[in-house]
Amino acid sequence: MRVLLICLAGLLVCLKTADSHSLPQKDYDTSGNNSSSDPDNSSGLFDFGPTTFFVRHVFRDDNKVDKSIYAHKNGKVKKILEDGMAVFVEFPKPRAYLGNKDGIYVYDTETEKLEKYGNLSDNVIGIAKENRSDDLYILTEDHVVYKVTEEGTKKVKINEAEHVEKIALDWDDNLYYIGANNQPYVVASDGAKKIEGLPANPTLTLISRPPIKIKHGAWFMSDKQPYIIYPNASSEPYVFNDQEKLEYEKRIRDLEVIFLQFRNQTEK
Repeated sequence: MRVLLICLAGLLVCLKTADSHSLPQKDYDTSGNNSSSDPDNSSGLFDFGPTTFFVRHVFRDDNKVDKSIYAHKNGKVKKILEDGMAVFVEFPKPRAYLGNKDGIYVYDTETEKLEKYGNLSDNVIGIAKENRSDDLYILTEDHVVYKVTEEGTKKVKINEAEHVEKIALDWDDNLYYIGANNQPYVVASDGAKKIEGLPANPTLTLISRPPIKIKHGAWFMSDKQPYIIYPNASSEPYVFNDQEKLEYEKRIRDLEVIFLQFRNQTEK
């Protein structure tokens, strides 16, 4: 038996040693697309709240026999959803949206209650929530992206996104995705645009809303190197400053304890 454990709240960044960083402002147009909240108001660079989520995949003879979402809080691990594949944590609000084989669920991290969200029945393997509204984007098992509105009762296909593997939104609610050959794209009004300035053959890729205090752009990882990717389809490498290094290293130490507690409580 082989177990794959994925942390969905903490290991979003990898440290690249350097002395300082600089992020010049880009000249893309953000008119009419202002965020309703400011990432500078977050409580910590890598603070994802008291609850950490995991997806646990169990394989037997190379066949996946179990996949479930777990929540870790105050040293305790709890299985919260069978057949779960995706999590979006709406921190600092006490709420997380979970993708499952039969649709979307919402989990209250304070009361620890799980409820079905809306009436969709898609097999959801990726999920992201807009910053300025309650609308969601979901990625289904057949690699199609939909925008979900009206409290989970209506969906509209995003035709510009094709062959999608992972999705993310930035603070301005621009949609990004990883498509074929691990290449990232941004969805614009005139179609999907491939992000420029990245390695020709990205590996070990990840895409997310930035876990650091950057107001514009999304976070893209390729082989442990972080990049900021922008709505105008440009990009640049990101290097942590000294304070970010310290907070990152603390978060990693905290996660090592959480991983150990998780393994001790689930692999018995």
